[in-house]
Amino acid sequence: MTAYQPNPTVEIDGGIFYADNTIASIKVTSGRRDVLDQPNAGFANVQLWTDANSPLDVELSDALQIKIDKGTVGQETIFTGIISDVQITLDGLGDIGSIARYTITAVGSLALLNKRLAGTSGYSKEKDGTRVYNILREAFITEWDDLDSVTTWAMLPNTVTWASYDATNEALVNNLLTDVDQPGQYELYAYSDGTASALTLAQAAAESGRGVLWEAGDGSLHYDDYAARALATPYTLTADDILVDGLATNSQWGEIINNVTIQYKANATKTARDQQSAILYGELSATKSTQLENGTDAQEQAESYLESRAYPRIYPELFGVALHSPTVSDVTRDQLAGVYNGLRIDTSDLPAVFGQTFDGFVEGWEWNITRYEAFLNMYVSAYSETYLSQIWLQVPNTTTWNTYNPTKTWENA
Repeated sequence: MTAYQPNPTVEIDGGIFYADNTIASIKVTSGRRDVLDQPNAGFANVQLWTDANSPLDVELSDALQIKIDKGTVGQETIFTGIISDVQITLDGLGDIGSIARYTITAVGSLALLNKRLAGTSGYSKEKDGTRVYNILREAFITEWDDLDSVTTWAMLPNTVTWASYDATNEALVNNLLTDVDQPGQYELYAYSDGTASALTLAQAAAESGRGVLWEAGDGSLHYDDYAARALATPYTLTADDILVDGLATNSQWGEIINNVTIQYKANATKTARDQQSAILYGELSATKSTQLENGTDAQEQAESYLESRAYPRIYPELFGVALHSPTVSDVTRDQLAGVYNGLRIDTSDLPAVFGQTFDGFVEGWEWNITRYEAFLNMYVSAYSETYLSQIWLQVPNTTTWNTYNPTKTWENA
């Protein structure tokens, strides 16, 4: 194994760099904690040191980008956003010198989406991926005819470039077509309820399509449809990678659902129920409202939702990795520096209380970084929470082994 330091850098407004001893600490939070929720906007908290007589060039709405070293060569961008808050405090002031601390908060692209409007002209009946793309395009792509006809370049602040116009980063705009899975997996009914928050509209479409709308480290927005994760190759974490401190699971009665109702077009409903779960844990119901067009899709979602939530499943909800640990390989550092929503990971090195093995997906993550250390916490979901995967209690009690192919094992059942 090789020695490693993250050597973080903070870039503000596309050209002002801070590194080394000017950085006190960095914290980045992205994604979601629960696979049944849509991700919230990511945010970064950066603390910079300077002399009290040397103010930093930091303004609200400035672009902010954070990078760390990869395990091998080069840097990885772990956050891109705009500055939303700036606080300045004095840590020390006197004859022998002074220290001023800038505490900067930046928000990710989903926060920008929340400030945009969409849906003015409505949307025709279309699949979930196409709907999400149309919403994002309406919210972010500035067409020439969107501009005020009397606006000239001379009327704009002298710090504005075309790339920074409207505070929208290039990675988001330029890659929108390729970063959204189209057409998607589920047909949604036509929308005609008028102008609304673009984030609300996009998340409703994503939720109806069982997909996920998330922001990447470079600030780009991605929509992964329901099928996107199914064939992903897991990256294996070993006992050398995983921090034992922090491993935890929390089986909650309140998360069990054994009677599901899915609402779809014209307030019609489809239901699914697990009698065995209801006997064991009591009647635990939930209703999900969707924009689904078809009853067959609503029924399929009800049954899938039921299968993933009718019984408790024990696995770690969080994996911690210290990239600076000498036991972590450079290959793993490369992989995890670029962590993203839907990254599939597995391991066979868990303590027995967690079932020893895990196969699932990263849903959210949190970085805590100094000049010398980089801690990554990954909030995860099991593969079985997204794709059908029976447990013993869900196998009909009339099933006998001789009804299966002789080559069948429980692992490939």
